[in-house]
Amino acid sequence: MNAPVLFMALVFGVHIVAVNIGIALSTIVPLLVKRSRALGDKGLEGVARSLFKVYAATYGLAGVMGTAFTVFLASFYPEFVGVAGNLTMVPFGISIVSIMLHFFAIVAFWYGWDRFSPKVHEAVGWLLAATAYTIPLGFRAVFAFLNTPAGLVLGEKPSLNVVQALLNPTFPPLYLKSVVGALVAGFLFVAAVLAFKGLRTALTDAERGLYVFSLRYASMLLFAMMFLGAWYAVSLVNVPVKFNNIFAPLGASLPAPTTSNYAWLFLVKMVLVAVQGAALLLVLLPRGKGESLLESPAGYKATITAAVAAALTVLTGEYLNAFSQYPFFVANAPLIADKLPEPYRTILTRALNLENVSPLAQDPALYAATVLGVLVLFAAAGYMIYVVFFKKGGEE
Repeated sequence: MNAPVLFMALVFGVHIVAVNIGIALSTIVPLLVKRSRALGDKGLEGVARSLFKVYAATYGLAGVMGTAFTVFLASFYPEFVGVAGNLTMVPFGISIVSIMLHFFAIVAFWYGWDRFSPKVHEAVGWLLAATAYTIPLGFRAVFAFLNTPAGLVLGEKPSLNVVQALLNPTFPPLYLKSVVGALVAGFLFVAAVLAFKGLRTALTDAERGLYVFSLRYASMLLFAMMFLGAWYAVSLVNVPVKFNNIFAPLGASLPAPTTSNYAWLFLVKMVLVAVQGAALLLVLLPRGKGESLLESPAGYKATITAAVAAALTVLTGEYLNAFSQYPFFVANAPLIADKLPEPYRTILTRALNLENVSPLAQDPALYAATVLGVLVLFAAAGYMIYVVFFKKGGEE
């Protein structure tokens, strides 16, 4: 695997974990605000404020890493960006407009706290939550297109039939699996933040309620993930190269080339899912005489373990989905290349190859500058996480 792919994988990994946590936080916070006002519970509203500050930090981290990923992609693969950007303008546009609305909602929701009327503030909160789901909608449509280019129209100028693209058989399970997985990771993140506090001091009633709520919903959604993950795996019969790269070493294969072996990464992901399930069962199931580890030090530590496993599951899942089609941007490229008319065959074969890196981006001095930039970026991200979660006076 070449250096540009590794650079992109590093920043994309941090970006995607932060985004996944953010989807859950942008859902939880408006619900907490609405409930706190209905009950007149100032303690619960205080928890919502604290979580919103954490969300703003994670969104900032996701934005910076997402920008770095975009810069790397455009620098190393300008030909691919030119082709894919034109073809997938509509799904990209959905995500870009959603990002702008989401950023507006973040600012307005925070500024409007105690300034806007409750109804207006809640409406902004629902915009915040809704756009958290439409952002990945567009991007997952693009990712499904990169599985197999459903909707591609090769006329005088290549274009995309958006309806056919959304009917891509890998799109619904990919999107739903991603969103539900994000909610699992996000709910466990919230529970882990409260568990970390619980190891040092007693939780308030509002915090205790949110802790239990987060664990229960994480458990239900993790159960749903079993079926959504299986659905996506079955849908990959439409992407035989990717299917073989994941499952052929495990004994299941389709009549298509096998270009790499990522069965090991799939097994790592399954182990991480099992760790989450075991930790949640340990915490939530009553023990002898109705006792529970829920609010014990052991339970808090198990919750933190589950949250770490959830974040790593998100990371390994994204890497598995991306790397299992290496060295092609479009996983089905080996199967469709010979069927394309010229000049599309030559243009797309070159543009869709991950090993076709821009010569200008391969200068050793530029690589050194890139490595330095990545190190600075990760150092800044690490310091921000320290300030937000661990520094005295930071949010818990």
